[in-house]
Amino acid sequence: MHLHRLIALIILIASPSLALQAGELRFNVAPDESIWSSSGDSLACRLSQKIPHFGQALFTSRSGGALTLSFLLEREPGKKRRTAHLRAVAPPWKHKTRSVEIAKVTLNTGKTLAVFDRSAALRALYELEKGMSPLLTFKDWADARDRITASLSPVNLRPALQVFQECTGALHPDGFDDVRDLNIYFASDSYQLTNKSRAALNRIASYLEVDPTITRIILNGFADKTGDDIYNQELSQIRVDTVQEYLLNKGVPAELIIGINHGPRKKGSQAKNRRVHIRLEKH
Repeated sequence: MHLHRLIALIILIASPSLALQAGELRFNVAPDESIWSSSGDSLACRLSQKIPHFGQALFTSRSGGALTLSFLLEREPGKKRRTAHLRAVAPPWKHKTRSVEIAKVTLNTGKTLAVFDRSAALRALYELEKGMSPLLTFKDWADARDRITASLSPVNLRPALQVFQECTGALHPDGFDDVRDLNIYFASDSYQLTNKSRAALNRIASYLEVDPTITRIILNGFADKTGDDIYNQELSQIRVDTVQEYLLNKGVPAELIIGINHGPRKKGSQAKNRRVHIRLEKH
């Protein structure tokens, strides 16, 4: 008997959460073990279920609209990148209900075994609400002879799902990727902020209120090549100062802001050169 099959058999004897059949090792969540947990803040909401002896399934909804379903391992991951399939299967008492194919993904070689995108995560949530069980299936890492499956249970889902949905509804409208790189454009020979520019700066200031991991806000000021270089150098600096002052008035800490004056740019679109580029960095 192969070593990995022997180990699986020993675990099976001690736990009803595992099932071993010819060519298949299944990690199940028994009804009396089905515990869903929900937590979150303004940037991310999490809904999770522990899969005994396997790891955890984690739904994560992030500010800005991102949603993923991840399978996390509690054991040492394999070193081979297998293809995994996610589908939803009916409970035994609904044996006439067909399974639903959801998505497939290439497995990672770290503790985060698989990550499914928004579409697959939403479908998995919908199927759970219908009483179906999302099932992850892939070939074993040893020699691909056996099939490994890890399934979720819909039992006790609704209370935690309600908390998760309420948390998701209160997420900040922007995620980090939405505000990390923004340009504030100016009219020719001007340093006045437009309504569109103020709206962009308001988004940055609002995001900073909920994300304490931002360590630097770098303001890169530019001007076009029209006219005198010395004047354009000064204009570029004034634009940086204008953006900085607006952010400070919105409560952004001064110690986070770094202003850099690049002066006139000779290449590219003149209109796009009249700008302050804002880059957010975090640890």
